[in-house]
Amino acid sequence: MSVNQERKSQGVPEDALANQDTSSLTDAVEQVAKQQQSQTSEIEKNKKVLFHLQVQNKRYGAILKRLHCQLNKLQSNRNQWQWNIQQLEKTAAELRKCIAMKD
Repeated sequence: MSVNQERKSQGVPEDALANQDTSSLTDAVEQVAKQQQSQTSEIEKNKKVLFHLQVQNKRYGAILKRLHCQLNKLQSNRNQWQWNIQQLEKTAAELRKCIAMKD
């Protein structure tokens, strides 16, 4: 038995049934509209958060790139210093040999 038939059998007037059905339908539509509005609001917030995360990701990517460049430059400088030290050590060894030969 349907809900309307049950109500009729209980002696509820048809006008009251129609008003109650319309009222519950209106409430359901309003509730769905509120949920859609809430979901739309949540989606907009998530879009903003995503945009800010993407901007931060680009910033951090640029910072990381600069740090890699600095690291490469430091490594190159270290290698140059090591080469210079080796050359100076060779020169010092040659000078010691020359001094030893003169003595």
